[in-house]
Amino acid sequence: MPNIIHYADLQVDTTTRQALHSGKEVTLTDTEYRLLLYLLRHQGVVCRRNEIIENIWGERFHYDTGTLDVHLSSLRHKLGWTKEGPMRTIRGVGFILPHKASETGIIKIDSFLRELLMSHEEALRHKNIRCYLSLTPFVYEIQADENILQEIFSSIFSLFLQHAPDKARWEITSQLTVREYTLTATSTGSCPDFAEIITARQQAAFLGIPIRMGNKHTPEGPVMGVELSIPMEVNES
Repeated sequence: MPNIIHYADLQVDTTTRQALHSGKEVTLTDTEYRLLLYLLRHQGVVCRRNEIIENIWGERFHYDTGTLDVHLSSLRHKLGWTKEGPMRTIRGVGFILPHKASETGIIKIDSFLRELLMSHEEALRHKNIRCYLSLTPFVYEIQADENILQEIFSSIFSLFLQHAPDKARWEITSQLTVREYTLTATSTGSCPDFAEIITARQQAAFLGIPIRMGNKHTPEGPVMGVELSIPMEVNES
């Protein structure tokens, strides 16, 4: 029985090593095929350059810094992928292929965020963390990619939980401007180190959503803040 991997309009048969894009066969070199297979098997994970090199060429391979980029550029061209997606470059780190191609849809933002918070209910209750939603009252739905937002906010909440002390306060607010919908999440008492902030920022940035993260000290203690500026159509209630 053939082992077939589907990704958007792409279909890869790992038995015959055949790749189809929109039903048409794509001729790949051995290296391009193995690169594609590696990315497909690591969807949603930031693949670091050295990890890709070791898995494709081996630990002892000494390569020119442009070798990997040349092969990936050729692969992108053959699959009709652009630099904007679906495979994205994490500058200075590596590459990532999202779990699925971007699919914009209508999201009921209040219930969406409440359900995500509920998925962390046990951990929130264990630390006695209080959560507050203060969203723009006349915005009921937004048009965006639910999978992308879910991935970003799940990462944010996990980072908050890792550093939040007992009885911390989480607050999520929103603001609507002419061209974008801004969501801001803060956690009191949270103070990740700089490296963690950089990693989280890079993982969110590849999804095409501008993100700002940082810590500040207040009389109540340290506060971690995350701001997402989402260009989109907004459906007002």
